[in-house]
Amino acid sequence: MELVLVVISVNGENGLVLVKIKDIHFIECDKRKKNVLFHTTNESYHFKGTLSYWIEVLNQQGFTFKLCDRTAAINMNNITYLDPVFSRACFDNDVGPDTKWCNMSRPKYEAIMEELNLKNRQIQPGYNCMNEA
Repeated sequence: MELVLVVISVNGENGLVLVKIKDIHFIECDKRKKNVLFHTTNESYHFKGTLSYWIEVLNQQGFTFKLCDRTAAINMNNITYLDPVFSRACFDNDVGPDTKWCNMSRPKYEAIMEELNLKNRQIQPGYNCMNEA
């Protein structure tokens, strides 16, 4: 499974769309609407299910989504920049005013940073981390 079928709007009025899983930066649960949001660079898509269900499904397909706080899971392969001040990650090569961020709890931020360092990705807090070792 390289694609996931998602809904563009909560009500489904705009129809379904296929999204490449590798393009999903993070997943966030929306408990009010009882669904999850799949965040890509430019869009957010909706689908039913729990966060834990989607982490399991996507990881069973060879992807690496990690819980980064109680309400979100991050695609470990897409992180380009870590912000140590606010415990968050982004997925753009250039950080700017339109950058989409994924917030993390402090303990999860530390664990994710350590795991990325163990995988030999050159990561220093506050710096772009796309350079491979």
